[in-house]
Amino acid sequence: MYFKLFMIILINFCIFIYSASANNALINYQIIDYAIPLSLTSVSGNPESGQKIVISREGNCLACHQIPNIVDKFQGNIGPSLAGVGNRYTMGELRLRLVDPYVINSKSLMPAFYKNQNLIRVDKKYTGKSILTAQQIEDVISWLATLKN
Repeated sequence: MYFKLFMIILINFCIFIYSASANNALINYQIIDYAIPLSLTSVSGNPESGQKIVISREGNCLACHQIPNIVDKFQGNIGPSLAGVGNRYTMGELRLRLVDPYVINSKSLMPAFYKNQNLIRVDKKYTGKSILTAQQIEDVISWLATLKN
């Protein structure tokens, strides 16, 4: 009985450690002409999941951007409106803007959502971790691509 309990605790601990460090190992990508043309994953992005990430604290996009068709009176205005972003950028260009916007603008206020090194103003508990996983990036991009004029 104690052995089974010990094994359950050990397995749950290992799952916790794996999930807590999942953002540490980033997938390599190539930037071509200010875009990351290839997906970070082999799984297509899910627009519904992407929208949930965008409007949640996980993505926190509402803090800086106006987002069409979202009912929230506390939308930001520091960054550009996301209305029509699906017309303005390709999937690869959107991917780069989320992964590492500093490639486009070194003084950007937008955080790099898929970067874990050479970051500034990062709390120690987040050092070495990306904000979003590769699949979350793909989900957000798939939703942003639906925002057309």
